[in-house]
Amino acid sequence: MVGRDERDATSLRFPHGIELPVAEDLEGVTLGVPAELSGEGIEPGVLAAFDASCKRAEELGATVLGVNLPHAPHALSAYYVLAPAEASSNLARFDGVRYGLRAEGASDLLDMYTRTRHDGFGPEVKRRIMLGTYALSSGYYDAYYGRAQRVRTKIAEDFAAAFAEVDFVLTPTTPTVAFKLGEKTDDPLAMYLSDFCTVPMSLAGIPAISIPCGLSEGLPVGLQIAGPAFSENWLLDAAHALERTLGFDGSRARA
Repeated sequence: MVGRDERDATSLRFPHGIELPVAEDLEGVTLGVPAELSGEGIEPGVLAAFDASCKRAEELGATVLGVNLPHAPHALSAYYVLAPAEASSNLARFDGVRYGLRAEGASDLLDMYTRTRHDGFGPEVKRRIMLGTYALSSGYYDAYYGRAQRVRTKIAEDFAAAFAEVDFVLTPTTPTVAFKLGEKTDDPLAMYLSDFCTVPMSLAGIPAISIPCGLSEGLPVGLQIAGPAFSENWLLDAAHALERTLGFDGSRARA
């Protein structure tokens, strides 16, 4: 998890080893709260727990400021172009020949490919492969994938500007509390909206951590703290200090 892997072109040499967090307060820390990720669309109960967490951070010595991430609302759309495109490309190798499952009973090579990919991938994976293949097709590559990459760059620039003013960015982890098992299985778009607050960090390539910060409707609420690239040790320290004083209110969870 830490350091360069010569067999992994996506890995990096990490400049610092991970250390155990020890901070007990947030003295001297500046936290930025983006209105784009902490206002409209967030459930009232989640927002109340988030606001209480910001106040607790101030009690621990932090300065809480508003910051702007103007392109963050477009992150979800960009992510669900880029992620399926990458899934389509990366999963192309799982054809029953070189990697993973090989379906039995095939009559010829094409039948083996078809059976293997039919049996080996679930509905969501198939959906992402199809979306990604469409986005990467020659007629739509620049209109979808290329444009989504440009949005990703804008989002990264927004975070860079925010981190010039604050040490960390604070948001709810999800717009809602947990939904019932299987409740949104037939509505993928509603499921994707749960990622609204977290995908901007993934697109920007920055570390983030989620910690519990209370309950809403008897269910846990998450608080997300994001920092600049390679700020993991400072991020863990801030999360440690906050988590020591935040958490559940002791009421019984909803059945």
